[in-house]
Amino acid sequence: MSRSLLTVVVLASSTAWAGDPEADPEADDTVIVYEPDGTPRVAGSAHVVGEEELERFEYNDIARVLGATPGVYVRGEDGFGLRPNIGLRGANSDRSAKITLLEDGVPVSPAPYAASAAYYFPMATRLVGVEVFKGPAAIAHGPQTVGGAINLLTRRVPQKPDGMVDFGYGMRNTAKLHAWAGSGTERGGVLGEVSHLQTDGFKHLPDDGPTGFERTDVMFKGTVSSDPALVVKNALTVKLGFGQEHSHETYLGLHVDDYAEDPYARYGASGLDDMSWRRTQAEATWQLDLSPAVRIRTTAYHHWLSRQWFKFNGFRNGPSVHELLQEPEGGATSEFLDVLRGADTTRSEQALMIGTNDRRFHALGVQSRLQWRTKAGRIDSQLKAGVRVHGDIVDRTHTQGAHTQTDGVLTRDETKLETTLDSHATATALAVHVQEDLQIGAVHLLPGLRTETVRTGYVNLGSDNDVQLRTSVLPGFGALAEVFDDLQVFAGVYRGFSPVPPGQDADVSPETSISSEAGLRIGGLGSRLEVVGFLNDYANITGQCTISGGCVGEQLDTQYNGGKAWVYGAEGSAAHEWLLPRQLRLPVSLAYTWTETRFRTGFVSGFPQFGTVEVGDRLPYVPQHQGGARIALEHPRFGLAVGASARSGMRDTASQGPLATTDIPAQLLVDVSARVRPAEHFEVYSTVVNATNTHVVESWRPFGARPTSPFQLMAGVKVTP
Repeated sequence: MSRSLLTVVVLASSTAWAGDPEADPEADDTVIVYEPDGTPRVAGSAHVVGEEELERFEYNDIARVLGATPGVYVRGEDGFGLRPNIGLRGANSDRSAKITLLEDGVPVSPAPYAASAAYYFPMATRLVGVEVFKGPAAIAHGPQTVGGAINLLTRRVPQKPDGMVDFGYGMRNTAKLHAWAGSGTERGGVLGEVSHLQTDGFKHLPDDGPTGFERTDVMFKGTVSSDPALVVKNALTVKLGFGQEHSHETYLGLHVDDYAEDPYARYGASGLDDMSWRRTQAEATWQLDLSPAVRIRTTAYHHWLSRQWFKFNGFRNGPSVHELLQEPEGGATSEFLDVLRGADTTRSEQALMIGTNDRRFHALGVQSRLQWRTKAGRIDSQLKAGVRVHGDIVDRTHTQGAHTQTDGVLTRDETKLETTLDSHATATALAVHVQEDLQIGAVHLLPGLRTETVRTGYVNLGSDNDVQLRTSVLPGFGALAEVFDDLQVFAGVYRGFSPVPPGQDADVSPETSISSEAGLRIGGLGSRLEVVGFLNDYANITGQCTISGGCVGEQLDTQYNGGKAWVYGAEGSAAHEWLLPRQLRLPVSLAYTWTETRFRTGFVSGFPQFGTVEVGDRLPYVPQHQGGARIALEHPRFGLAVGASARSGMRDTASQGPLATTDIPAQLLVDVSARVRPAEHFEVYSTVVNATNTHVVESWRPFGARPTSPFQLMAGVKVTP
């Protein structure tokens, strides 16, 4: 049975190897644990999108990949998922900064402590699995533990010659190339992989300028292992990566009236916007098996990212662009809206401020995890402990210059180039966690503890270095009882945490919450069903200003305390696969999430998505209802699949009562895929994304209405050895 969308259980790191000296040295890249029959084993809530599901729909956008995963909230922006905004259980989704992002168990955000906004995200087309886990298991995978974590799985080194070439082409000159090849034995091997995606884009500028992008990811893996017959075994794996992107993307959306007329238009004021970045990745993992019961896995890593985004920031002395694009026409600021639409600038205040955000990120560290299993009679103990020493370095240089507009042409004026930010931020962190899985008969007890000690430094425009040191203690506890062979009940509670980035005022506190959940899980006979209730009780919910969230000027990179809040609800998921005659299979999966949010304190915040908050206001960009369904008809020679995801409306800012016209309407998206395999090593496929051509407003952030990507048809071929 496919486990592509089953609710599963998470541990600090996989212990599926325990007692098996022939285990794959890369097995600990995953954090999901199953019983031999595929049933999740330990208390917690998590989901996995497996390789079969990823290949079934050939998604290039991680938002589509996660569209049918309970408890995951995605705010769209560019329509391609280049810089996704993902939240878990109410955590703010802006740039996925409030969740821990991992690749093969290693932090993958550009600077997880100093600047956790995910301006880099691995290409979905090269992933072989996505693990989403929430609840007490999250304490093993910080620093962001308030909502949970996502672990992105890459391809393992094959133990025999293998490979694949995948080429796809579709509307708007969209082209995809994905190829990998490798070979090895049980003693080691190598793997090389390249992914490339490019498109002309679905938006259009008045002068027909470019709005598309090109993106490439390259990965190399090499592994060598000692003789598997030895009692003490060693394995060394090296992983190298390179990525780059050139995209004509913008933060500027549309006025509500312009969106109604043409949702895929772009203002000429964004015609010069251009993003480029490059990233390198180097990791070395040493795995030491002292015995079948004791394993130590240590990874040293260094990630570097350099990005330059030349883009429209606003007016020299004008209104908030976000508010301008939401207000009715004909107001006092309508002249600025006319400039965005192409009118000539006639006054100094109307000058368009366009400049470069130049940022360089270094993230480096060493993490080590110990797994130790002992068993005596009916008592089985699996101890997991880990330590991580991590460092971030972030250099930001933001400049902008005034531009005039004449007959739709932007020209740099003679005023001096402004430097709005020139900062150097650092973060050094020591994280330690320990989790015990103590099984006594049919009952599992899972106490855990995480500590985070973070030292930050910040210098901006020659100011004195602002150094702060904070330590947080984060306990958790879970329990699971196997009531019957196919029925488990579980519960857990833990203290969630999100660190304070460098350069904040001393009165800014970390985001903290007490998160609890309880549920039941039924499995067997090719079916899985899970229902979980959850409550996140925030002692201090925070908001950090970014341009992607709608902030400008001196607000940028400032974090604000937000007081107390509740996020509570229920998640349900079910999956079943029917085996039909003539080698046919019919896998079906369903998912639903109900979420309620409440601010429990009133306050006035500089974070624009909070603003003036009253007790009872709902959180922004968290839908009350959302769900997904996927059904497929599979045969060794062909396949057909339909996927749908839906959500209710969302609020653009904290508020209560009926949704306003400036909030986010409900949405339903349908995707279709088909494949035919005329020969053993050859496959032809076709995909349709947004088959109903829905184009409701997906977000008002950063500035203005932004649509979902339109109907997109692609066809491709895959060739394997």
